[in-house]
Amino acid sequence: MILGLDVGGTQTDAVVIDKGQVVVATKTPTGGDLLTTLRTALENTLRDVAPAWLNRMAFSTTMATNAIVQDRIEDTGMIVSAGPGMDPEWFSVGPSYHVVEGCLDHQGFEAEPLNRVAVMDAAARIREEGIKVIGITGKFSVRNPSHEHRIADWVGSSFYHVAMGHRVSGALNFPRRIVTTYLNAALHGLHKEFLDALVHILNEKGLAAPRYLLKPDGGTINLDKSIYSPASIAQSGPAASVMGALALDGCEGTTLVLDVGGTTTDMSVVLNGTPLLKPNGIRLGAFQTLIRSLMTHSLGIGGDSEVGIAEKGGLRIGAVRRGRPMAMGGPAPTPTDAMITLGLLKTGNKDAANAAMEEVGGPLGWDAATTAQRVLKHMAETIAESAKVFIHDINSQPVYTIHQVLEDQKIEPTSVLIIGGPAPQIAEYIGRAFGLPHRFPHHHGVANAVGAAVARVTSEITLQADTERGSVIIPEANVENKINSSFDIEQAVALGRELLSQQAVRSGAEEKGLEISITEKQMFNMIRGYARTGKNIRLKMGITPGLIPEWKRSHYE
Repeated sequence: MILGLDVGGTQTDAVVIDKGQVVVATKTPTGGDLLTTLRTALENTLRDVAPAWLNRMAFSTTMATNAIVQDRIEDTGMIVSAGPGMDPEWFSVGPSYHVVEGCLDHQGFEAEPLNRVAVMDAAARIREEGIKVIGITGKFSVRNPSHEHRIADWVGSSFYHVAMGHRVSGALNFPRRIVTTYLNAALHGLHKEFLDALVHILNEKGLAAPRYLLKPDGGTINLDKSIYSPASIAQSGPAASVMGALALDGCEGTTLVLDVGGTTTDMSVVLNGTPLLKPNGIRLGAFQTLIRSLMTHSLGIGGDSEVGIAEKGGLRIGAVRRGRPMAMGGPAPTPTDAMITLGLLKTGNKDAANAAMEEVGGPLGWDAATTAQRVLKHMAETIAESAKVFIHDINSQPVYTIHQVLEDQKIEPTSVLIIGGPAPQIAEYIGRAFGLPHRFPHHHGVANAVGAAVARVTSEITLQADTERGSVIIPEANVENKINSSFDIEQAVALGRELLSQQAVRSGAEEKGLEISITEKQMFNMIRGYARTGKNIRLKMGITPGLIPEWKRSHYE
């Protein structure tokens, strides 16, 4: 059996899956205390499930995203080294940012030694500000992490956690590396507190099965391994939508997936069962990162969004959620009240729902039923307009799937798949707004929890080989090996596959049947004067996001 649990802004959904079928599905209101919510959700879901029956548990949480958006991350110091070129002061982040002398060149050779006095002075000033965590980033640390390691050796004992930039990603984008390193440091304490509490709850209930967290690229990572990159867990909710849609529907053709929740509507596009990817990193709040993610978009409209009258007349929905619908004792009219008024939902107090709609429509001369119809129509049309902008943005840039870059392929959805609690109630309105065939799958209300439960482990590495330097580096795996001048692209691919597989297994993947995609493969000769001095090889490869074999075998066969 598999446990899947997704913490949303309004509801925490949980499922138990046995032999490819959802056998338990629960919804628990997400309260202000995340740990209480988790405990309650587990108790509700596992009431008739013995701990020993579970062989896998996977979780999705919005905690890191919320902390970033709400500016609740820990004060963090940064020590940065760069050298010639862009001034690293342009990329200052956090309350205590320090640039020190010393740098490497683009091949990883030392161009200027580190200034130990400057490093120690920066660390002292960070400590004087009461800051206990730091990030360390060098411009070309992915080619040679020695300077980052040296700074960490010098100052690491003064801080309870040190995050290093070369472990973030093998990509060379210096500004994004600084930001992502900063977030990994700033979220460490919060993420550790969450992990400790979650592990305590799981141990308390005797739940010893392997434990995973969902990442924004649609894959999972072993719970314990996530402590090294807490920023990479952010935005896992929208990824859970995509993986849930794949698990429950398959998404043939060009499918626009809409996850209509209580607070937001998350959207994504799947091409014949293959999600679109943002390989160069996503924006988290004000921060542009190097965190690989599925391509998604969130709109601040959901079933519990506030409904009112716009300044120029007509309806206004979102982006504010003031609480529960009025039919359930909440303070403001919502689309859920409209569904109850029309009899689409059999819950809550229908008289209160009618009153909510009359409150909105009265000034416009509408009765409750007319107002409810127009609220749902306006909601669907607003979602459709946002989706058109999302599709336009996709078509305005190179399109990546989890397997490859799509050349000159225009994305045009052929159908709409709606998941989330109100999917059956809003489906017809959305279908008309888009003018496309529409559907919702069985277990649509807990699709995110299903997605978290059955997403397989993913991992990614970047291999940089330089035969002139005589080294091959894989920053994400903290590997640097010596090579000779005969090292070639075939050897690089073989080494990359071997180390990626090992890294994935350490993160909780099954050794058999790993699906590896090579997303970048380059080799060029280095010339000085008129002679070749060596080869430079770059590979980017990863375990492809997808569904665990147990689900595919049991659910589809």
